[in-house]
Amino acid sequence: KYAIVMGNEVKGVQQEVIDHSDGCIEIPQYGTKHSLNVSVTTGIVIWDLFKKLC
Repeated sequence: KYAIVMGNEVKGVQQEVIDHSDGCIEIPQYGTKHSLNVSVTTGIVIWDLFKKLC
């Protein structure tokens, strides 16, 4: 089973949630933009997860 927890662009995910997680991922970003919209990020994460599971 998987749970995908998304944080906001400024504060991210609470440390307590991270501490209870089996793993954590971060999308590297280059250039002047330092955050992605949470809906765009969710799409990237789900696409990558399905790609690895199928």
